[in-house]
Amino acid sequence: MFRSFIFATAVLLAVRAWAVEPQIINIRTLPGQMRYDVTDFLVAPGAEVRLVFENLDDMPHNLVLFQAGTDVAAVAAKNLEKPELAVKRDWLPDDPRILAHTRAVGPKAREEVAFKAPLQDGRYPFVCTFPGHAQSMRGQMQVARQGPGLTGLKFAVYLGDWKALPDFAALTPHREGAVADNLVQLKFDDYKNQFGVVFTGKVTAAKEGDYTFLLAADDGARLFVGGKKVTDHNGNHNVREMREDRVHLKAGEHDFRLEYFQTTGAAELFVAWFGEDFTTTPLSKWVPENFKDLGPKIRKTPPATMPLVVGTEPVIYRGFMANAGGRPIAVGYPGGFNLAWSVDQLNLALLWRGAFFDAGRHWTDRGEGSPPPLGYDWVRTSGEAAPPFAILPTAEAPWPRSERKAADMEIRADGYQWKGYALDEKRFPTFRYEWGGVKVTDRFDVQGEATAGGKLVRTLKLAGPIPANAWLRVGVGTIQPAEGGFLVDGGAFGPHESKYLVTVEGGRIAGSNLLVPARAEIKITYAWPGGHAGHAH
Repeated sequence: MFRSFIFATAVLLAVRAWAVEPQIINIRTLPGQMRYDVTDFLVAPGAEVRLVFENLDDMPHNLVLFQAGTDVAAVAAKNLEKPELAVKRDWLPDDPRILAHTRAVGPKAREEVAFKAPLQDGRYPFVCTFPGHAQSMRGQMQVARQGPGLTGLKFAVYLGDWKALPDFAALTPHREGAVADNLVQLKFDDYKNQFGVVFTGKVTAAKEGDYTFLLAADDGARLFVGGKKVTDHNGNHNVREMREDRVHLKAGEHDFRLEYFQTTGAAELFVAWFGEDFTTTPLSKWVPENFKDLGPKIRKTPPATMPLVVGTEPVIYRGFMANAGGRPIAVGYPGGFNLAWSVDQLNLALLWRGAFFDAGRHWTDRGEGSPPPLGYDWVRTSGEAAPPFAILPTAEAPWPRSERKAADMEIRADGYQWKGYALDEKRFPTFRYEWGGVKVTDRFDVQGEATAGGKLVRTLKLAGPIPANAWLRVGVGTIQPAEGGFLVDGGAFGPHESKYLVTVEGGRIAGSNLLVPARAEIKITYAWPGGHAGHAH
């Protein structure tokens, strides 16, 4: 009796300790990618939450949590209406819907924020409110109650000395009965060792989806849900190892079956579950002391497996890349500028800034796939399957398309020949090709930092007789004059807006094209509108 009292008191204390302990959520920024590593986490209503925000990036960021239903992109955009005031507030919006927030956290710094989760179930968005960051730096805190427990729970006890789970179907139960509180428990006063027990009952899924079950046992245990084996934690072992397995369930009741055996020593059994709309819910009376450390479901952004890091010299990578044309050559320049130059189109295909590229997919298994760039502010500067130069009767004439050549599967316009690229002493590449007898070189240089108003300067040189009425297309989209040049809006591009600034002498808007007359030397400057680094404050 005294032992049972101590056991019950320990369980009560463990449950109370878990209930009052704050839920610790760790969120980091992904360097140069304009993303959080955690985009979705789950807490119980009214839970004490301690958010640990660590900025691993080279520019400042914050994390601002809003009420459910807030249009965080609109809030961040409104912040720019009075930028002089926003700078004084470290770009924190003046908005009553903010639930919690960090300050502007500098590079390689961290901050902790404690708050109480709302009592109302829902999805509460969080975002970085620095200019331009909200487009990709966002996530949500989901507030949800504990899920349903077991119903109709019964037990059947078997006696025996086993080293592994037996075939209980072939054995005769020593004793059977109902579990009054529908919580899995090992409260059997007539025997302490050499026994097994099978619990059966029902578990109800409110809707179809994936559900995760947690299982810890001393000694072995095996869990079935809906007739499917979810977890097999067999053998003679202690309770330290926690198993976590997922099963897809349709809406409605499902059979629950938990098999367990005990040899000697401690007898402990814990089972719990969580789903998309409810937090971790114990299905057993005993709760391990470390249960509070298990945390809720946290959805993380997959990390880069082989990031190519740019130092003081450019990094050149040849491999497949999404939306970069055929046979792209990717170049990461110092200062956070990156581009992909298409060998098929013989033209600039992509620009982006921040982190360069993750080559991991190309170095695992069969090396297949076309991953996207790692960074942010992706920009498509040319139409797909289109040549850089064209001879047009008028500037408003349709731009020609390149045709696929069946012989080598290239997509290249007639009259173009690829001539490779050369590296200078700083390893900056110059791309070379010929167009109808005109020798063309295409080179890029950087000015400043991409995150602090820097620019990418492109220089094309044409040697040979240039045809009359020849044009170079330097932008595609909705184009309007801006800042002494042109603002090109290429439309949504994944999580990015594909907006960029172009400065070029003789530039002309022709419908959805930005054109410049072909000449011996053409200089084009690319930049991104707005600032991301927040250096102004």
